[in-house]
Order: sequence, then structure tokens, then C-alpha cells
Amino acid sequence: MHRYNKIFATLLTGGALIAAPAAMADTIAGLYVGAQYWHMSADGSVGSDTTMEDFNLSDDDKGAVWLALEHPVPLLPNLKLRYNQLDTDGEADVTDFEFGGETYNGLATTDLDLDHLDIIMYYEILDNDTVWLDLGLNLKYGDYKVAVTGEIDDGAGGTVSTSTSEKYNGVIPMLYGAGGVGFPFTGLGLFGEANWIGYDSNYLYDVQGGVSWKFLDNPAIDAEIQLGYRKLHFNVDDLSDIYADVDFDGGFIGVQAHF
Repeated sequence: MHRYNKIFATLLTGGALIAAPAAMADTIAGLYVGAQYWHMSADGSVGSDTTMEDFNLSDDDKGAVWLALEHPVPLLPNLKLRYNQLDTDGEADVTDFEFGGETYNGLATTDLDLDHLDIIMYYEILDNDTVWLDLGLNLKYGDYKVAVTGEIDDGAGGTVSTSTSEKYNGVIPMLYGAGGVGFPFTGLGLFGEANWIGYDSNYLYDVQGGVSWKFLDNPAIDAEIQLGYRKLHFNVDDLSDIYADVDFDGGFIGVQAHF
């Protein structure tokens, strides 16, 4: 999965060359802060290059918080930082399940820690009261970890409980796009966001969309409530020995303020 790092430079250069000529920056600097409460359902499998197991992953409520800075400096991208909670656990009754150099049998549990920071660099392609469009790159940085705990053969005819894990600390680069439309004199709008990367049998996407209502709008600050749906698919084949094919999705409520 280190192959993603090999195409990072190409994505970064290509994205900048495409977006920069059409960039439309804020005439004055703008600061955005926001938070999202996400009712997340989880489903999928983890394993190794030889075996994959479908664990009964737990659904949970998660959150995300973000900060974005938009500025009028030509060619320099705007910056958004967003921290995402993305951890879950599950269990399965396994047979000859290979993970972390061990072979598990019987009841096994897994812990997935996929919390990460989105480092989004983007250009404003369109920016007005009716329609807006941003394009750029998202560097998903995290200390990704998958752990399995269960029973293995102790070599003497019995079993012993053990735990193994696989980790990847680094960046997964993704193409980024976000946009929306506003309905004049109502405060209502529609918005969407998509992050994606694909290479061979590996692909990740993080998409969301919904409706917003701007309940505060004055020269000093505007604020809105957001309701929508988010889906994140994490399919990796050898991300530093992490093998996973998992889905996270569900409805969310969020709030954002613009200073």
C-alpha cells in the first residue's frame, strides 16, 4: 500500500496545475470552524494476504471537528484541517484465521483504530451566494491500526490467548472536491463533498452530502446547521500489512460558523 505514496507527487502536481489557473480566492481572509455528530454504522472484514474474516463490527456515534482558512493570496491554496473519529471493534468465530503471523481459532475480537486528520489544500473555483465549488487534494494522515485478540495453538496440545496488530503511520493522498448551491432569501442550501483514490485493488472514498440552513448572517459572522449522510469506504490491500475492506456510513448533524 506504500504504492499510494508513489503517486502522491503526481496527484499534488496535477491537482495544482489544473486548479490554480481557475482559482478564485476570498477578497478578504475568512475563517471557518465546525463540528459534526455522526451516527456511524460499520461493516466489513479484516485479515491478511491469505485469509479475510467478516467481523461483526459495532455501530457507534462518532464526531468530526474542522478549521478552514481562506485567503486572497493568488495561487496559494486554502487550507482545511479536519479531525475524524473512526474506530470500532467486533468479534467472529474463526477457523485457521491468519493475522499478524499467528493462526487463530475460536472466538476472536478485532479493534480497528482508523482515526485520522484530513489536511485539505483546495482552490475556490466558484464562490458566490448561489453556487460554490472547491477542488484540491486531501492528505488523510493517521496512525492506522488493526488488532486481533484470540486463541492460538500453544504447541503442546492446548491453546493460549494472544494479540497481534498491524500498523501504518502516514498519509493516504486523495483527490478532493466540494460544492453546493444556495436558494436566495431562504437561508437554505444543498452541499456535497467527495474524496477518492484508487490504485489496482485498493480504493478509498469519503463522501457526504446534505442540506444546510443559515440561521445567522451578518457582516461579522454567519452560521449554519447541516443535516446529511456520510459514507466512508476503506479497502486496502497491504497497507504496511493491513488488509481491510470496511464500510462506515450513517446520518449526521453538524454546525459551521464563518468569521
